[in-house]
Amino acid sequence: MKIKYILFLLFCGLFLQSNQRLFKIKSKFIHLKLIDDWVFLSMETITYNEEEEREVVIQGEKNEETLSFHRSGSMSFVSISNGKEKKGRGLWLIKDENIRIIAMKDTIDANYNIDNGILTLTTSEKATDEFYGFTSIIKYKNN
Repeated sequence: MKIKYILFLLFCGLFLQSNQRLFKIKSKFIHLKLIDDWVFLSMETITYNEEEEREVVIQGEKNEETLSFHRSGSMSFVSISNGKEKKGRGLWLIKDENIRIIAMKDTIDANYNIDNGILTLTTSEKATDEFYGFTSIIKYKNN
């Protein structure tokens, strides 16, 4: 009887160890991955006019930016564009996969995704009588 009990426990232990991924608990606070420094990689803007236009800006000497998201809900940024440095602070708010960044006089509403250390922010605006619609996809790398 003792041998059957020991073999049963051994079998259960081996089974649970081999299937530990089935029992992995996922954090409900996925947005905590956002808390870090992020370095600009690229931005693609698609403008929806008579002909769909695409413009891509990549990281380089004239285009540098770092975003820092802090646990407190504050954020900071440093950007260099055409040799001019701009710094600022703001706030960030998360709801599901949406992020709102409020910095200086700007408010940015975007969808966000973090995959393999790459933060992707996607913003969209619908066309109006005065402006064409567009989608911007901005990518940052975890620093």
